[in-house]
Amino acid sequence: MIEKFQFFYYPNDMESPLRGEKKGSGVIKITDPLDMWSLAQDGITFKKKVSIAYPDFLFGAGGIACKNAEIGICIMWTNNRLTQTGLILPNSDITTAAGRTCYFEHTFNPGEVEGDLQLSVCLYVKKSASEILDGEEELMNEEGVTIGELDDIVVDFDSINMEFPIEELYSDKEPLWWIEFSQWEDPKSLEKFTKENICIYLNPYYSACPMTDGNIKNVDLLIDILATSYLMIFERLSEEDLQATRNDVGLEANSICSILHQFIGECNKTELRFESPEALLRTLQINLRAKLIEEDK
Repeated sequence: MIEKFQFFYYPNDMESPLRGEKKGSGVIKITDPLDMWSLAQDGITFKKKVSIAYPDFLFGAGGIACKNAEIGICIMWTNNRLTQTGLILPNSDITTAAGRTCYFEHTFNPGEVEGDLQLSVCLYVKKSASEILDGEEELMNEEGVTIGELDDIVVDFDSINMEFPIEELYSDKEPLWWIEFSQWEDPKSLEKFTKENICIYLNPYYSACPMTDGNIKNVDLLIDILATSYLMIFERLSEEDLQATRNDVGLEANSICSILHQFIGECNKTELRFESPEALLRTLQINLRAKLIEEDK
């Protein structure tokens, strides 16, 4: 039994709940019903309860760890914006006749996370077995190794789906801009929407470069570049992956297809039209313009 993550902040030392709204596959957007919370000024606290009714079933030949091993429960967190990751242990871990219950409560102080936060509840080998019994030869028995994931969410603080990986590279031998892709095997789960798999390169060597040192100088050209890049990504998907992306079927959090699904959902100016490349490019430009101009204001 895994309760949902609950999020809070503490104005004037008083606990105030935050609301999590589902935005896509395993992604939630955090908002404050009082419209007073700021991640940069207030930080964020979460609480979580995980209960296992029959923990003994996890051990032995029919389980996931050796009989004499010890299984730990933790929450692994990753903040892509700041390229930070960490491990959170339970505040209490109690085993009774009714089962095992872990309570988590953790606060990220102002400035510790930005943009996004991935939280994964995991089982791991806390202590390896000194003796491996018959039938346990295939089980993990290395301390610290993750042996299962119970829950996984991505918290979106400021529309991470709109943040296309962009790098600036000054060169008189390269064009004004280009895009690079890795060799995708499964964009629904394996490949994440990160610069290792998708990246736009902008070249400040040219005076027309739409961005320098992270500052937008030519929003019209940037819109065209982003729209063309999104078109190339959608065109690169197989028909099966495109349908899964549009319908949110089997998408892992933060995967390429999951982020594209969120992007489609936030194209509110006009519906994206997939019947032809030219119709898709046109509607991409309309939505990206609305988004970038709104953010600029």
